[in-house]
Amino acid sequence: MDRINAMLLFRRVAETGSFSAVSREMQLSQPTVSKKIAGLEAYLETKLLNRSTRQLNLTDAGQRYYQRCCQILDDVADTEAELQQQQDMATGTLRISVPIAAGRMKILPCLWKFFDRYPALKFDIQFDDHYIDLVKEGIDLAIRVGELEDSSLVARKMGSIPRYTVASPSYLKQHGEPTTLEELQQHDCMVYSLLSTRNEWHFDGKNGKEKVRVQGRFSSNSPDAIRQAALMGQGVAVILGWLVEDDIAQGALKVILKDSVPTALDLNAIYPQRQFMPAKVSLLLEYLQLEL
Repeated sequence: MDRINAMLLFRRVAETGSFSAVSREMQLSQPTVSKKIAGLEAYLETKLLNRSTRQLNLTDAGQRYYQRCCQILDDVADTEAELQQQQDMATGTLRISVPIAAGRMKILPCLWKFFDRYPALKFDIQFDDHYIDLVKEGIDLAIRVGELEDSSLVARKMGSIPRYTVASPSYLKQHGEPTTLEELQQHDCMVYSLLSTRNEWHFDGKNGKEKVRVQGRFSSNSPDAIRQAALMGQGVAVILGWLVEDDIAQGALKVILKDSVPTALDLNAIYPQRQFMPAKVSLLLEYLQLEL
């Protein structure tokens, strides 16, 4: 039995609570994962998991074994990472989580050179605007836009993303162009529902920090949907510059309230705490710091 591999599978089953999730992650059949865990239990002569049709739970022995597995596997990973860093190596699979719209339009296009630079590295990129459990999902590194939730994860700021207050020429022709922040309260303002401030918009103006509470008929958890609604003349929106710079240049959207600029959002890379960062993660962080 390859005990290190069996311990790794057991650890991921414990963290995900699912044989099927681990089988997809490890690209193994579900019966193979189940067989290996059963083999580990037989070797240890100890039941590690309580199985039911709906869920998996660790036994008391399984909980203790899980803690020890984490220590041992982290020690192995740290040793490998230290050696790889010394040799500037990047191997294995790099699992990355990126925001949907920003990932599609900005982050993914800048990754192609990194892909070409490390041909021995495999990539698994997940697109998701929600904050996910990196450990449970087996993610090495996540890129997130905006304010971070309190977390035990490590965060590194990659930069800031400018935002614009925009509306279509057709909307402004029909409803008039607001000239002050207060006038936004008389307009249909479209809200990105995953932003922590939601319908309270924050700006950097001539007099410093400003904010205004807006309202409107349309909200969405998709920046792409907000952009499309703005293009169709449905209201005023505050949108990441990455998403609308071409629309602005082509005249499809107009920047308004130029004296009050929406507060830029931080772009952060987040990843689990490790004594020695895996070389694949370290190299990607250095690359993104330069490219984004």
